[in-house]
Amino acid sequence: MDLNDAQPDPATRHTPVFCTIIPPHILDNLAQSDDPERHEPARRTLEHDHVARTERRAIAARGGLTPGEPGADADKPNRTIYDARHREDLPGKKVRSESDGPSKDASVNRAHAGLGATFELYLKVYGRKSIDGAGLPLNATVHYGRRYDNAFWDGERMVFGDGDNDLFKDFTISVDVIGHELTHGVTQYTANLDYQGQSGALNESVSDVFGVLIKQYALGHTADQADWLIGADLLGPNVTGTALRSMKAPGTAYDDDVLGKDPQPAAMKDYVHTIDDNGGVHINSGIPNHAFYLAATAIGGKAWERAGQVWYDVLTGGELTHTATFADFAALTIKAAKARFGAGDEHEAMIKAWTQVGVTTK
Repeated sequence: MDLNDAQPDPATRHTPVFCTIIPPHILDNLAQSDDPERHEPARRTLEHDHVARTERRAIAARGGLTPGEPGADADKPNRTIYDARHREDLPGKKVRSESDGPSKDASVNRAHAGLGATFELYLKVYGRKSIDGAGLPLNATVHYGRRYDNAFWDGERMVFGDGDNDLFKDFTISVDVIGHELTHGVTQYTANLDYQGQSGALNESVSDVFGVLIKQYALGHTADQADWLIGADLLGPNVTGTALRSMKAPGTAYDDDVLGKDPQPAAMKDYVHTIDDNGGVHINSGIPNHAFYLAATAIGGKAWERAGQVWYDVLTGGELTHTATFADFAALTIKAAKARFGAGDEHEAMIKAWTQVGVTTK
């Protein structure tokens, strides 16, 4: 049976999943290194993430989350940053609230700014008030664990490791990484895509799409100016690569003797069938990622305005089921483009982009 065919208990729907920016296949490669300076952080990170995923499933089984009602100040961010002080106890010590000025700690300031950049895109471009649409406070914890090589959204907050200062830098550095993780929260409150198989790859891809749009919006880059990379600032000086993922050219982000080679496919003919990583959610997300890149660059201009609007309409429109396949998502983007922009350039760009990556709509 295809992993994506599994039907979850309705009680677990609209619930958070444990989502990390560094995929398991990279950490698995690192864990095999003969160098203890490299395999020890990776092994600790893998052990931590396995436990955290198990705990998240237990929390999810107790019931779902629903958006609240927008408050009077829902159009303003309400950010709180905590410091774990290299422990793994959450949330840690509160070190900056919304009304406070900048901290002496650069990680605190970067986390605060990244939360703000994410809030700003969703509010100013799509009219969404925080990730739940109702002004949900945005919380983050920095300096989590020791040499923890990951960042994650745990359903309640962003959590950042400091990296190992060899292969990975401080995880607060990349605003697209912050946007990626917080977008898992948006998905949690909207389509709630199952985190397995094609729906899981869509879950990851949606986070990549809006993560890169948050970066482009913050920089003022048009589609042709953008680098279309996720985590371009995250890799350390000893890594042969440019980023964690490339939406422009999936499979080319890195080719490193320790990390391995980027396994993402750009088209369905190279779809990876695996039982690892919930059916390859971090790998096969390259296909819808590439479709978005193709559509956005064909349309031109600022990607968040038209291509991004179509993706947002699909994510929040109520027709995207939690078990959606690539074909389901593609059909909805084509329909949404026509509904919002008519049978023009945007509609044609969607049709062509999905055709180019080999996704046949129903």
